[in-house]
Amino acid sequence: MRPLTAPEAEAGVVGALMLNPEMCEKVGAFLDRIHFADPDIGAMYGLCLMARSKGMVPDAVTLSELLSTLPSGSDTLSLAAQIQMGVTSSANGEVYARIVVERYKARQLRDVAQQIHELANSRGKIRDQIAQAQSLVMDLMSADDAPEVISMREALRPVFDEMDARYNGKQAMGLEFGLPDLDKIIRGLRPGNLAVIAGRPGSGKTVLGVNLAMYNAIRKGKKALIFSLEMSSAELAKRALSAESGIPQTHIETGDALNHEDMIQSVTLAVSRLSDSGVRMCDKGGLTLSRILSIARFQHRAEPLDLIIIDYLGLINSDPGSRHQNRNQELGAVSRSLKALAKELNIPIVALAQLNRSIESRGETRPRMSDLRDSGEIEQDADVIIMAHRDSKPERGELGITDIEVVKCRHATTGHTVLSLQGDKARFVAVADPSRYDQEQEEPAGSIKDRLRGGRR
Repeated sequence: MRPLTAPEAEAGVVGALMLNPEMCEKVGAFLDRIHFADPDIGAMYGLCLMARSKGMVPDAVTLSELLSTLPSGSDTLSLAAQIQMGVTSSANGEVYARIVVERYKARQLRDVAQQIHELANSRGKIRDQIAQAQSLVMDLMSADDAPEVISMREALRPVFDEMDARYNGKQAMGLEFGLPDLDKIIRGLRPGNLAVIAGRPGSGKTVLGVNLAMYNAIRKGKKALIFSLEMSSAELAKRALSAESGIPQTHIETGDALNHEDMIQSVTLAVSRLSDSGVRMCDKGGLTLSRILSIARFQHRAEPLDLIIIDYLGLINSDPGSRHQNRNQELGAVSRSLKALAKELNIPIVALAQLNRSIESRGETRPRMSDLRDSGEIEQDADVIIMAHRDSKPERGELGITDIEVVKCRHATTGHTVLSLQGDKARFVAVADPSRYDQEQEEPAGSIKDRLRGGRR
């Protein structure tokens, strides 16, 4: 049976650092004082690193000068001298440090097992409890021994690798929407990004999110997972079929598409492309955050994903036992967890969100980050925030003219463009010269229709 503590290894690490202070940088990259089971030895380890950072030799006298009394009340000088005399070589210092970390993780595993045991004995939905248990275990698995601090040389290495790959056309900057004017602003959704697409009901936020998944799956061979918490998978598939085939949804719903040879051909080709795409869907309603994280991790392990879409944030249920004071804090916890998952899986995650009703009553209708419903924390966690707004002017509204505001983008500048929502086909298309569709200016009669004739996908 493996012991959960290693007193000799803990003392051995501190003794090795006393004998060979240069080892502080190497060991300090992965070992933290919280890894020590003995608080006194952990405190002495911290003192060794402190002494090294101050240019001092971490011997018994120096450590006692930095801190005379240890957490237990013991004398620092006495314990430090005892350790220094007991360790005669620093050769195994790093090995001892690895043992200390291993035993720390073993204690964490024990604690997680106890939490899972308590979950199993508590009342609640078993699916949610299993998801929470998986989340606890995955949190342990996601932690590794990678150093928290790296040199600039190490940080630059992947940068030049990416530059070379992009120069030679082997790698795209990030995932694109397939809408040139929007892609020019965002310059690709990057791995680890949390992107938020927000809008009022009917603004096209779901269409934009699903179009992103379908474009990358069908045109780029990517793998995408869509959590559709509001819409059924059948409805989502129907929209995707309409968007890909260019056949209006009404013809698909009524079966009228089967009366026209050209429509049959378009639908057949679209079905083939959609069936071969790497899009997976989960339309289970009322999912909790832990269940979403669990499903996403499982799917990613089964076949690595390139993108996750969540429609939408407001429909994610609270985990049993969560103690958030209000919905604002709850959604803040959701956005932080999704950002952490994006970094863990190293893929972009796109979450759809609602805008507050207040945007409809104020004079300035162009959306702002503060219009995000229920949470001001979302705007802090998100790397990219895109807001879709449909103008109320009759002509613009009828033709689907939609203002797209990129109000936040960590890796690029913010900007504005205009897209045309083809609602009957559940897709956005680009318009010719979007800069001429200023939201504030009146358009001469017929001018929008003329410009839309030059539209492109």
